Amino acid sequence: MLNTKIFNSDNLKYCFFLFLYSTNNIALGQSNYSVFNIDDNSRSQLIITVASQTHIDYGLSYPITYELTIPNEFNNLQSYYKFRSLDQWLPMVEKTGDDFFNGIDVVRFDYEENIAYVSISFSDISDTIFIKITDPYDDDIETNFLGISQYYDNRDAVVTSTADDWAGWSNEKFIQSCQIFRSYNLWLSCAVVTDVGDPNTWDDIQEQLDSGYVEVISHSRTHPYVPYDDPEGEVLGSKLDLIENLDLPHHNTYGDYEYIYVWVAPYGEYNESIDSLVSIGKYLVSRMYYDGIYTLASWDPLLYKFNSVGVSREVGPLWVGTTDTIDLNNTFDSVMMNGGVYHVMCHPNIIEWDEDYPWTHLDHISNRKNIWYTGFGHLYLYHFIYSVNQNLTNKVEQEKDNIFINNVQLDNYPNPFNPITTINYQLMNDSFVDIAIYDVRGKLIKNLLSKRQKSGSHLIQWNAENNSGRQVSSGVYIYTINYDAISIAKKMMFIK
Repeated sequence: MLNTKIFNSDNLKYCFFLFLYSTNNIALGQSNYSVFNIDDNSRSQLIITVASQTHIDYGLSYPITYELTIPNEFNNLQSYYKFRSLDQWLPMVEKTGDDFFNGIDVVRFDYEENIAYVSISFSDISDTIFIKITDPYDDDIETNFLGISQYYDNRDAVVTSTADDWAGWSNEKFIQSCQIFRSYNLWLSCAVVTDVGDPNTWDDIQEQLDSGYVEVISHSRTHPYVPYDDPEGEVLGSKLDLIENLDLPHHNTYGDYEYIYVWVAPYGEYNESIDSLVSIGKYLVSRMYYDGIYTLASWDPLLYKFNSVGVSREVGPLWVGTTDTIDLNNTFDSVMMNGGVYHVMCHPNIIEWDEDYPWTHLDHISNRKNIWYTGFGHLYLYHFIYSVNQNLTNKVEQEKDNIFINNVQLDNYPNPFNPITTINYQLMNDSFVDIAIYDVRGKLIKNLLSKRQKSGSHLIQWNAENNSGRQVSSGVYIYTINYDAISIAKKMMFIK
């Protein structure tokens, strides 16, 4: 696997193919192994394991909250952890609901509900976490795994913040904004345009990272309009620039590996080509520039990332922004009441810190003990593991609904592919079968098969050519299988 610290931007093309190779492995891995497994069969300890490739690809250094039952006859319990079976058990730090904390390894016992909320991150020495709980006499107690909390420490709602356009020309305004958000204990995920201009800007970004409550996310190299002259450089190269020029904090590392989880689309412009590159670069999500969004994005199993998502509100006098604190505060209150995600964004070069509105709003949304405050990328890293676990919990239903649909099994490998992919399908009955390829607009690209087939397993290949024998362009395509008046469609991605 690629240790991106070794490579510089001159090796971008090589890095691009390594990203592509890794993406193909992940696409295969979804069907061949579980990326996340939880074992509580022993009753006295919980064993959590992540696939090694997934651990490498995403780091997983942000703590996830696991819910365990505890007996009602005890108080003063203690939680322990270790990362290897032969290691010594280590005690966890304990916090209560009266403490203000976010994003740390900790246990909180709710003795009224008989639940232990154990928040712990993966280590760089192992793909496994062992957890146990003991009584006041240091004897192991029996627990049951209930699930992963939707939000860290089972908080009621989430607050996250992003800021756009950090470069040399906006450097001083960003330093000021980072300092102000930090003074309110608010995370600020800063979208960096990596062609920063003044090289001293990198030193200032590093200083703010080291001071805490700041995450860097990618905002391209040159902030271009679509279409990009150099799409690989803008999407993949900007991520490598951040990794190469900065020493990222703990939540964005795994050993020598470093991670950027978010792509911010310049001007909010986007297309399928950019979306494919975001997937190849292993970003978890693309942040767009529209407001009114108070929930988390859904998962795209083909691109193996979350669908693009906007913000809740922008603070400041620009485009979707507002300086009306009554409107801002009421919106926040409504989101909190409904247990949602309040994602406030700003342009530090535009926000007016000499006015009252930004201070009033930050004061209103900050320092609440029932809310999870986190970086935007860390939010989606947590949501990634939460979503994977939800999929495992519903595995039986998913296999029935998504794999064996109407008595046919359908899949293709590799996906993404270049230039050949093999579609494999299994018919439970003898049927007349049609298989065809369409683009995302519904235009027929290629007729692959039209004949009667016996029940059982079948394979057919597509070489990315249309009915005229010409190779198609990169992008997402739909392959369909039709039989007995039933039609099933799935997505695949061709990358040149």
